[in-house]
Amino acid sequence: MKIINVPIEPLEERYSAQWGRWFINYFKDNDIDYITVKGKSYNSIRDGAFLDVVQTNRYKAEQLAEICTLLEKEEQECVIFLHDLWFPGLEMLAYIRDGLGLNFKICGCLHAGTYDPNDFLAKKGMGTWGKKLEESWFKIINTIFVATNYHRQLLLSTRKVDHRKIYVTGFPIYKDEIDMSKGVRKENIVVFPHRLDDEKRPDLFHRLAKECKTMHEFKGWKFLMTKHRCKTKEEYYRLLAISKIAVSFAEQETWGIAMQEAVFNGCYPIVPDRLSYSEMYDFHQIKNTFLYSDWEGLLKCMLSAKNKADVENIKTSLEYRFSSAGEKAIHNMVNIMKLL
Repeated sequence: MKIINVPIEPLEERYSAQWGRWFINYFKDNDIDYITVKGKSYNSIRDGAFLDVVQTNRYKAEQLAEICTLLEKEEQECVIFLHDLWFPGLEMLAYIRDGLGLNFKICGCLHAGTYDPNDFLAKKGMGTWGKKLEESWFKIINTIFVATNYHRQLLLSTRKVDHRKIYVTGFPIYKDEIDMSKGVRKENIVVFPHRLDDEKRPDLFHRLAKECKTMHEFKGWKFLMTKHRCKTKEEYYRLLAISKIAVSFAEQETWGIAMQEAVFNGCYPIVPDRLSYSEMYDFHQIKNTFLYSDWEGLLKCMLSAKNKADVENIKTSLEYRFSSAGEKAIHNMVNIMKLL
């Protein structure tokens, strides 16, 4: 099996640059035949956003052109592995495969799409044309990797897709490369670790900060947004490492990388009881500690966390769950690809 490895544009402020390194390291360490297809230089993204709409499409178009060249020359029996399956132009690959009678497979990781009502694509109205496009892609694609059962069920309940194609594998994340909390003294900081897009609800963090500052329990505490304070990934991790509590209000989440990064850096996590969070934080003995359903529940979680956040590094079963899922993800994906 040869893998044509198609990464997301490598942005340090996202997970994509890390994924680029982690997948290649795994391929090398396990003697997997692969070639990586990159686009040209990619600058950055606007503050707080997930991506730059023009640049990401340009980058993918450059990758697609290179894949076509590879298929024309020699790579006619391979697995094309896309780090993000929401990839405009997939139908070109099906055109080549069917037109020439080739035997290559297409698979990869699905993060979100127009089927998620709170995702950027859906909010911009792309579902009006995206639904049929996605269902066409799902016929073309051989295997779909998703991070959680929540995402799998969301996909199956909103789009026509063969359930046998969808595998819940977790997504790559490695505690040892993220945790900077060793030997670091915690400070009275509540942190918002997300980007500032509307679906992450930064407005509710402002509301929380304003309300908590009127409570004597949080006198002197700081409420910080990482996007306002950190220019690099290392600065981001170091802020998480000195913070005691991390809070999410996300309306769109299929895995929850930011909160996992916070947990790995010893933050006490507080998340809404919805989306993938309900699955990832579903431990009966701690459910009411980390998960909230309304504003009153959020404040109760905050007070509970405040009382427990004096512990320099909170080590919980959550950390084990996240580490276990993240460290096995690439191995899971590769083993499934070997069977194609």
